[in-house]
Amino acid sequence: MKQIRIISPSGALDAEYIQQAAAYLRTQGFDVAVAPHACDRWGRFAARPDERVADAVDALTDKNAGLVLCSRGGYGLQQIIDKIERGVRERGYNHAAVCGFSDITELHQLIACLGGVSVHGIMCKPLATLPDDAQPRQALLQLLRGEALNYEIGPSPLNREGEAAGVLRGGNLAVLCGLSGTPYDITQTVARDREQGKRTLLFIEDVGEPHYKIDRMIHQLRLSGVLAEISGLLAGQFADCEDDADMGCTLLESIADAVKEYDYPVLFGVPAGHVTHNMPLPFGVDATIRVTKKAGLIACSALPLGLEPRTP
Repeated sequence: MKQIRIISPSGALDAEYIQQAAAYLRTQGFDVAVAPHACDRWGRFAARPDERVADAVDALTDKNAGLVLCSRGGYGLQQIIDKIERGVRERGYNHAAVCGFSDITELHQLIACLGGVSVHGIMCKPLATLPDDAQPRQALLQLLRGEALNYEIGPSPLNREGEAAGVLRGGNLAVLCGLSGTPYDITQTVARDREQGKRTLLFIEDVGEPHYKIDRMIHQLRLSGVLAEISGLLAGQFADCEDDADMGCTLLESIADAVKEYDYPVLFGVPAGHVTHNMPLPFGVDATIRVTKKAGLIACSALPLGLEPRTP
């Protein structure tokens, strides 16, 4: 049975949440280990850069690790993502998946470069504090147990009908745009999918960004060619991103406008992002979306994690 390894590659989190999350996962039959520096604090960061790199590299190269669970997001990965990649390539990637969101989008993009899979999903604090029957918790457990996920989402007047298949990718919009021009640029991920005979289904979300910045970032993806190459767009939650009347439209209408010249399906209201109801999405696996007037359907393949939990 492979292990879940908890690391803190970005911002610091209270150690009690990390230990409680580890304890909860153990009650579900998983083997869990907390990395040496996961509970540390160095200013706003979880640990010194070299310590965060060491924990991440160890987790992504240890053959006993099947899932690398990040304790939280918060800024920090951009300082060290290249060093993590260097260490992983030198020692050999173990094909463990990474789980997290927000700043962890950088690790999602690194894992995409390495040919692995990952999970855009909840991290330690929600795992420690959500009720047992909370859907984000239960859906994440489904993924960890090797089960596929299917979501049905209510209609939106901004949706564009259609059906599409592809490799699910993406994450936090601001982080994706912040990686422009780097080896972890989403344009390169989309190009690699295309070279392998597949298309990309792109998921985006954000938090606390002004309307005009969201507009700027979605048009950056348009101008870079990303929006022309994908097979479908999934728009998640844009928490605390208020509409600006001076923009002449709502924030979500800005996103719809940026993709109006393409003919692929567009699905708004995906329940994932900086919200309590943050449902997991597996990245790097085949998925399909079907958008009709009545609903949007997302079907995601299972993840090959090899965790094999014991019966609780």
